[in-house]
Amino acid sequence: MMDNPTAGIKESEIESSYLDDAVDKIEKARQVAYETITNLLEKMDVNATVVTRIVDPEDDKDRPIILADITGKDLSILIGRKSETLNSLQYITSLILCNEMGEWVPLMVDVQGYRYRRERQLRQLARRIADQVVQTGRTQVLEPMPANERRIIHLELRYHPFVTTESTGEEPNRRATIFLKPKE
Repeated sequence: MMDNPTAGIKESEIESSYLDDAVDKIEKARQVAYETITNLLEKMDVNATVVTRIVDPEDDKDRPIILADITGKDLSILIGRKSETLNSLQYITSLILCNEMGEWVPLMVDVQGYRYRRERQLRQLARRIADQVVQTGRTQVLEPMPANERRIIHLELRYHPFVTTESTGEEPNRRATIFLKPKE
């Protein structure tokens, strides 16, 4: 009987085996996400193409993200008013993925690059409103938006030298508020 099951195995071999398992797991999750979204679109009678890929995280501490991009004609029905349909599709897919994998897996569902375009718009809006706040000295309250969109506003202005942000109100009417930093 062996006291140490890894005796004689090099540390690099153990790390390699661990990485292989992690790659297999995220690849399986990518496949489950693809199949789930494809099946949901078929049930919704939406003719579209789904491409899934694994994206490395921006931070070394984070896990890889599965990005599912849906392309086709007239897919605005999948985005919905204020991204509600798209967010719901992502939520349902995440629940199914979590159930299949036995753990939460980071996932982003997008329709023809909508989320990228929306993020760019929100970053521009944040900078423009911050400039107004600096010029006028008046606090600005943005339209109600979901948490992921408010987060973009907060992150865009987190290092701004003259303004700061906070979320105010109750869901679903929670808003990002931009105001001058107190003078020290």
